Amino acid sequence: MRYRDAVIEKDKVLDDSGTLIRDLDIVDPISAIELEFHATNYSDGNEDNFISDVITKIEIVDGSEVLYSVNLSELEALHFYKTGKTPVLFPSEWLSGSQRNACLLLFGRRLWDPEYAMDFTRFRNPQLKITSNLAAIRAVGSLGFATGTLRANIVAKVMEDMPAKPSKYLMSKEIITWPSGTSGDKRIDLPRDYVYRMLMARLWVEGSDIDEVVTDLKLTCDTDKFILFNHDLSRLDEDAFMRFGACRIKHDVHRSGSCTIRCMCNKEPDMTVYCQDPGNPQTYVKWAQWSSTINLECYTGAGALDGTARDQTGVETGHALHATLPIPFGEMDDPSTWFDPTVYGKVEWVGTEGVAAACALVLEQVRPLP
Repeated sequence: MRYRDAVIEKDKVLDDSGTLIRDLDIVDPISAIELEFHATNYSDGNEDNFISDVITKIEIVDGSEVLYSVNLSELEALHFYKTGKTPVLFPSEWLSGSQRNACLLLFGRRLWDPEYAMDFTRFRNPQLKITSNLAAIRAVGSLGFATGTLRANIVAKVMEDMPAKPSKYLMSKEIITWPSGTSGDKRIDLPRDYVYRMLMARLWVEGSDIDEVVTDLKLTCDTDKFILFNHDLSRLDEDAFMRFGACRIKHDVHRSGSCTIRCMCNKEPDMTVYCQDPGNPQTYVKWAQWSSTINLECYTGAGALDGTARDQTGVETGHALHATLPIPFGEMDDPSTWFDPTVYGKVEWVGTEGVAAACALVLEQVRPLP
């Protein structure tokens, strides 16, 4: 078996708001699609506005049939939980600075998995669709992204001369989004068509931990005939932290005085900050760090709060990337331990909610190829 890269797009300019559509006519099996996006901040900076936010949907479709569907924040989190490595995340607030993100859309358990991979020849009209909105967080232009600067590089990771072509792949789909409430239980019926490898929840609001958004979680089958788990969400987050560890991200900011910085990690965020203005050295004090935020104070060499915004390089660490909670079923490399929902009449998420937030569920399943 031989591996090669097939370039689908090189430095392709994406619309500020629109959808790129590309036919997927590669005849050899594909282990993954590497997606890289980069954009430029406006000349007066761009605070708390990530490339992760502006790629609002990544889909693989065959006509009206959806074969894979997530947004970029979800895909970056999936990359971390599936590979154990932080994806390329270079957020920056610097004036006219560049931001760059890259991650793998994996069809298998890992890159170059010979058992789980995509074969687009099994479909009639497979296409990749990428929807962008540079104004998802803040209007394009002043204090946001510069217009016309969003670009993409798209590369298929191809496996040639396989002894046998794959018969299945791992399909990830955002199956529901909803605004959480401040009390009560949210009940969601989950699909029962294919085996589950992992469920991932995104429970995002700046200023609250994921285990404050949903405090308790139960996954139940046939009205409690079989309960996969029934835990405080903090217990599930601890389990994920022990299993997957922390992220480490280069995170550049442009700040002054007393400020609040949005982080990419929701739980136990931390940031080491370095001054990038050698003529005006600063001292930094972090007086609070939690719930996707760092509260930072910037002091001059004379000990006064610095009223002039300056470039700082930061190294962010934490877990629950993009406010996500991964729930793997069994041993992630062993299909015999994954969860088969097809033997039940109903599989249900029951989450007790405590904070209003933007929530979503992504389900990774084993999908047979036609």
